[in-house]
Amino acid sequence: MKYILPGILTVLFFINPVIASANASDARMVAFFPVESEVCPTGWSEYKPAKGYLIRGTDNTKLIGTRKGDAIADAKAPLHRHKIQADLPLAREGLGLISGPHARVDNSSVNVNGWSDTSDGAMPYIQYLICQEDVPKAGEPSQSIFLPRNTVQWFTGGSCPTGWALYEPLIGNKGRTALPLPRDAVATSVAAVVDEDPNWVNHAHKLFFNMPGKENNISLEVNHTDDPYFLNPFHKTDVAKSSLREIERLSDDAVRTDVPAKSFEILMPYVYLRPCHKESNTVNVAELPAGMGVFSKSFSCPTGLYNVASSAGRFLVGLPEQKPGSEKPLSGTAFGAEPLKSEGKPEHFHRVDIPVSLNTWDMDTSTFLPYKDHLKGLSKGSSKVEGKTEYASMIFSYVQLKFCKVQE
Repeated sequence: MKYILPGILTVLFFINPVIASANASDARMVAFFPVESEVCPTGWSEYKPAKGYLIRGTDNTKLIGTRKGDAIADAKAPLHRHKIQADLPLAREGLGLISGPHARVDNSSVNVNGWSDTSDGAMPYIQYLICQEDVPKAGEPSQSIFLPRNTVQWFTGGSCPTGWALYEPLIGNKGRTALPLPRDAVATSVAAVVDEDPNWVNHAHKLFFNMPGKENNISLEVNHTDDPYFLNPFHKTDVAKSSLREIERLSDDAVRTDVPAKSFEILMPYVYLRPCHKESNTVNVAELPAGMGVFSKSFSCPTGLYNVASSAGRFLVGLPEQKPGSEKPLSGTAFGAEPLKSEGKPEHFHRVDIPVSLNTWDMDTSTFLPYKDHLKGLSKGSSKVEGKTEYASMIFSYVQLKFCKVQE
């Protein structure tokens, strides 16, 4: 790597005294490299705790480097589904002690117990090589001193380095990630905070049963019969029932399904790092390694840095591990849904197709009853509830910041 000669460093110390003590903290910078290369530059090593993980901010030193959830696979968005279980009452259509060619159901309710289909939550991702600065050699400064003022970057260690301060927005609400500023954002949208629904650690979906007026509705699908009546007052008779009543329920929270998850309730895995922003002056951007990614609180990239357009509105993921027999993961691969718009909360639904059982109850009678032309009701046997859940948002709390890189 390039570095400042001792004499130049001495001069810079008098201009900006914080430089000389830049190594006083054990903080080490961690950065995304939005480049095609899969090898970290000289003086840097791949930060393996972030392979397949998003980054979440914390100021708890004990949490730095701690991972939660199961890693994201190469270019594959995490998938999830919901348990759907409910006991749904049936409405009585009528009791007719007459006979027809088919027995009718006598369920007082229908038990629904199954799973929705899977969804990626409409979440967009892009995977990049992520590297950590090695411990500087004797006489060399940490490269964090070269970054522009108002830069935001991730660090390991016990505190922010000299000349930097904790960036509070990225540690609020149990920690947030940095989302590259979406393309439609305006200047006032920089550093905007977007949080997940405070009512859900995970998320659930409303279920509307037999409510045709709703955009997404779930219906009981059966062989609904309307059969000719055969008068026989001495024949076994039937009890008829109609379809589900209009009723609202709620799905269970989501569980992850794309991997044999150990932590199935964590839909988007993350690793904790400390977010810091630079308060001291810019020294020399040209000293930074080629292609290094940099977050900024500015609407435009600082002088000497260039916009990373392909990452706009996508969650950054550390380049995943290569699985045996699979192709090597490529840095810069985008996957998942379309990029988020500024301060966006993507919404998604799930399809429902769950088998249910319908039973019968026949009665003997010798009572003559008034004539009926038809006997209406639900046929016995296997059936299903089918339709769609209501929309819900699934979001990983974030702060949208400009994402730039050093020229390659």
